[in-house]
Amino acid sequence: MSESERADLDVDDELDAGQVRRAQRVVAAQSLDANDCRMLLSMLGIAENTDSEAN
Repeated sequence: MSESERADLDVDDELDAGQVRRAQRVVAAQSLDANDCRMLLSMLGIAENTDSEAN
């Protein structure tokens, strides 16, 4: 895969805050416990709280 193809994928893979929040909720709902949830969110790269302004 060329660098330009990889750059195109990186741009396409960016999620907005709403998408990240929905993904976090799905992972949380399907997790076995809090540690499982943290690990899965970290693996997916969505562990950060994206809507910290709302809190």
